[in-house]
Amino acid sequence: MPEQKMDQTLFANLCKAGKFKEALNLAIQGHENEKFTPSRFAMDKKTGLPIFYRGNKRVEPDETGMWRLAKSSKDWG
Repeated sequence: MPEQKMDQTLFANLCKAGKFKEALNLAIQGHENEKFTPSRFAMDKKTGLPIFYRGNKRVEPDETGMWRLAKSSKDWG
């Protein structure tokens, strides 16, 4: 069975309606018990897309839909 992607429109509509807990539940549906399942999110003001966090660490789903720590976008070298 192929991995389903989150419905971005429904997620945005839930956020606009102030139903943030329901929006987070939509994002983690089916992956509730994973180590890096997000506990909160924030909306990126530039892109309008959600940024997910587990504690203070940024997380994102990988190609299989499993939640992983996000790769840093900053180059520390």
